[in-house]
Amino acid sequence: MSVQRLLGSVLGITLAVSGAASAQAPPRPQPTAVTNVSLDRSGESEERYTLLLRDGRIAGILSADSELPKGHRIVDAEGLLCLPAFVDAYTRTGCETPEPVKDQDMPVSTGSDVRVDMREANRKGIQPAFRAAEALAIEAKASEAWRESGFGAAQIAPGGELLAGTSCLATTREAAMRDVVLEEDVFACGAFRANGPRSYPSTLMGYIAQLRQFFHDAERQAQLEERYDAGRPGLRPPFDAELAAGRAILSGERRLLVEANTHRDVERWIKLADAFGFQIAVQGGRDVWRVADLLAEREIPVVLTLDWGKEVKDPAAKDEKKEKGDEPEEEAEEEAEEEEEATEPEEVEEVEATTEWQYTEPLGVRLERRRKWEEGRDSAIRLHEAGVAIAFGTASEKPGDLLEKVRTLVEEGLPADVALAALTADAAAILGVEGRLGGLAAGHDATLTLWSADPLTDEKATVVWTFVDGFPTEFDKPEEEAAAGGPPAEGVDASGSWALLVENDGETSEAELTVEMAEDGAVTGELVQENPMDQSEMVIELSGQVSGTTMTLSGTFEVGDFSVDFEYELEIDGDELSGELTLRIPAMPEPMVRSVEGQRTPSQF
Repeated sequence: MSVQRLLGSVLGITLAVSGAASAQAPPRPQPTAVTNVSLDRSGESEERYTLLLRDGRIAGILSADSELPKGHRIVDAEGLLCLPAFVDAYTRTGCETPEPVKDQDMPVSTGSDVRVDMREANRKGIQPAFRAAEALAIEAKASEAWRESGFGAAQIAPGGELLAGTSCLATTREAAMRDVVLEEDVFACGAFRANGPRSYPSTLMGYIAQLRQFFHDAERQAQLEERYDAGRPGLRPPFDAELAAGRAILSGERRLLVEANTHRDVERWIKLADAFGFQIAVQGGRDVWRVADLLAEREIPVVLTLDWGKEVKDPAAKDEKKEKGDEPEEEAEEEAEEEEEATEPEEVEEVEATTEWQYTEPLGVRLERRRKWEEGRDSAIRLHEAGVAIAFGTASEKPGDLLEKVRTLVEEGLPADVALAALTADAAAILGVEGRLGGLAAGHDATLTLWSADPLTDEKATVVWTFVDGFPTEFDKPEEEAAAGGPPAEGVDASGSWALLVENDGETSEAELTVEMAEDGAVTGELVQENPMDQSEMVIELSGQVSGTTMTLSGTFEVGDFSVDFEYELEIDGDELSGELTLRIPAMPEPMVRSVEGQRTPSQF
């Protein structure tokens, strides 16, 4: 017993240590032994191991027959596959990017004459001093979605501005934000975009000019500070946190993660980086495979967000099926009967032409659209073949959707080991935490997952356990329900017509939804709404699923030269709907999200 406690017990009083109450001890995970661990994804090896997890780290890896230390909780991994927890290498979830303060100097006098130069501190789109770590706000629902899909860490980044700020690396466990931050400053984040009122800069040329001016200003600030510190003549330089953050980019202290979905943007960023001597990494990557050799030569990593858009139907698929001769015998007999009937003379009847003519795109156009979609999908494969370091990020998508797309890449030819590395070891290396995440070794963080099967080759694989910093989460869902999303809840029927109201920046637009739901929850239907281009009526086919009380619907419509993919996620409550509409427009790197309310309309008799 300490002296303070002894005196306190004798005198019947409580003595404070150093005049203050003792601090609350941080939460510590219980020491855990994960036994019967299989590290072989092929399932052929019978070797098993025991992982010792203590104080948030992997304390040791023992053979399965080793004696277990006392005081450890036992988690039996028999029949499960152990993998390092995945790393979401880029997401906007958990960080709302503020709009930069444009003017940071004194306002221009209304009585002054016409100015021959721009304001000294025009900072539209410029706020590199903003830090995601200081604005982190991850909801418990988002953390659980990451863990349920096998993710243990995520790079959370600001975006949407020329220089949006600095990203951070956070774990996916539920805790105070100060406890989930792994790395407070990872990348500076940039894009050829700037929000705010329509003023300079608002074009690509203006964006590049604004960035060049800012980097020149950062260089000049360094020179002014050096002169002032040396006692040389000149005014004292102003305090400017943005210019200081800009110097961190120029000095190489912090790499700039740039948004680029086209190879042209990659080339523009490389030219800008060469002009000022800083280093870049690329985020996005839909079309950057065209400069794969350049990226490999410059050792520029790419974080792919796998934004392919809705799959374009392959017009050659039906022809290929016919060429394989796999038509059923019954269909062949029916075709033979039709040919015989066609040779017999028939009475000619006059038929009234009531069928409306429908435009069908030429085959060449449809083949070209499919080719371009496949190129965007296979960008990861082409980058890997060229030797470019790649990782995967969700951006604004769901973790489960990202994993599903990675499985698609594996099916299309990306080696499964490469895909796994892009989610684990390579992602950790790009983010600079390869000694802590992305692997299973003594000394690494105890951030790992136990899967029912290989998640990169088996779409029915589910997470059974996720450990983040040694803190466990157990998922006990039936495998078929976890894979399919579950059937509709009892008494839920989405069939019928619904009047929808969609909120759009303070205004509302109307749409009419008509759907039919099957017993298993599969939904088909159509959406009638106004075309935003010419106010004509659009009829859009859509499909989806009802799971529990949640209905998801997706479809595509044309606006001018663009194809817009959309998805509804709606909660059904009797005759009412509520939820969100997500729109993915090619010209906008980030999806638009709108709130939706709906009411079932009476049947028409």
